[in-house]
Amino acid sequence: MLARKIFFTKPKTAEIVRYKLDETLGEHEVLVQTLYSIVSSGTEGANFANPDVEKIDVDSWMRNPGYGSVGKVLAVGEKVKDYKVGDLVFSTKNHCSHFKIDERYDPSRYSLFMIKLPDQIEPIKAVFARMADVAMSAIRMADLGLGDTVVVIGLGLVGNFAAQLFQLAGADVMAADLVEFRLERAKQCGIKRVVNSQNWDEFKKAVMNWTEGKGAQIVVEAIGFSPVIAKAVGLARSHGEVILLGSPRGEAVMDITPMLSDVHLRHVTIKGGLEWLWSVPDGPYYHPSRFSKMANLKQIFSYLKSGALVTEPLLTHIVPPEKCQEVYEGLAGGIKGTLRTTYLGVVYDWT
Repeated sequence: MLARKIFFTKPKTAEIVRYKLDETLGEHEVLVQTLYSIVSSGTEGANFANPDVEKIDVDSWMRNPGYGSVGKVLAVGEKVKDYKVGDLVFSTKNHCSHFKIDERYDPSRYSLFMIKLPDQIEPIKAVFARMADVAMSAIRMADLGLGDTVVVIGLGLVGNFAAQLFQLAGADVMAADLVEFRLERAKQCGIKRVVNSQNWDEFKKAVMNWTEGKGAQIVVEAIGFSPVIAKAVGLARSHGEVILLGSPRGEAVMDITPMLSDVHLRHVTIKGGLEWLWSVPDGPYYHPSRFSKMANLKQIFSYLKSGALVTEPLLTHIVPPEKCQEVYEGLAGGIKGTLRTTYLGVVYDWT
C-alpha cells in the first residue's frame, strides 16, 4: 500500500511524503485508514519553526507531526479481540493516511495508543477529544472545589477546553486571551466570563474585582510563555495554585525573584500539567494516580455526545493534508501575510 504522511523536511517547510506500508498484519495488529487528524498548533508550530529540525532523526515525532486522529479499521490480525473491520477508532498516531497499530497497549510505545469510538459520535467532532484530553490534565491536577474561582490564560484549543471543563466541574471561570477572535469563539462555546489580557494591569484588576481582591484559587497558564507564567502567580490568591498546562518554550531573560518571593510569602503552589504523567490504560495503573488517559477520553466522549463540551465554534479550517504548508504558515502568524487570528481549530481531511 502507498501511504501518505506530513513531514517537516527543513525549517518552516512541511511536505507530503509517500511511502510503502506493508499491509501484512501481526496477530494483534490493526490496519487503520485515517479520516481526520487534528493540528496541535503549539507543539507542531514549534517543531515546524525549529531551525535545527533537519538534525533530528527522520523517524522522530518532532519531524512527523500530529498526535490525534480518527480513522476506520480496514483489517485486523487473527487474534485481535476488541476491534473489527468498519469500527471507528481514535488514536494518537501522527498525521498520515494509513497505519498499523497493535491493539494491546505497550508502555514502551509511550504515547501511541488507540481506543474505539462510542456509537453516535461524529468523527469530525471526536477528533477534538485529543486537545480536550490535553486540557483535562489541568482539571486532574487542580485541588478543585465546587465554586472555586479559576483563571485560564490562553484560549487556543487547549485553553478553551480547559475553561469549558472547569465549568463542567463546577468552577467559576474567567478566561483570557489577547485575540478578540478567540474571545468571541470562547463565548460561543459557553464560557461565561472572558476578558482581553492585552493590558495586563487591567486584566489583573478585572481578576481582583471579580474575586473581591483575593485572587483566583486556581490559575491555568495554557500558553507556555515564561514571562506570562511569572506574572500569572500574581493572579492567584494566597494558598492558591498555578498550573502550567502549556509547555514552556524559548529562552526568557528576566528577574524571577519577585515571582519567587510572591510564591514564598503567599504559599502559592506551582504545578506541572504535562498530560503524559498519567497512566494510559484504565487500570491496572503503573503511575501513582487514580486517573488515566483512557478514562479521561471516555469522559470527554460522553461530554461530546451530550453537547456539554462544545467544538463547533472552534473548527475554523478543514483542509486536505496537501495544504499543510499553508496551515503551518498561518498558525505561525503569517509568513505570507495570513492572519493568525483566522486559525484556531485545524483538521486535516484524509478522506
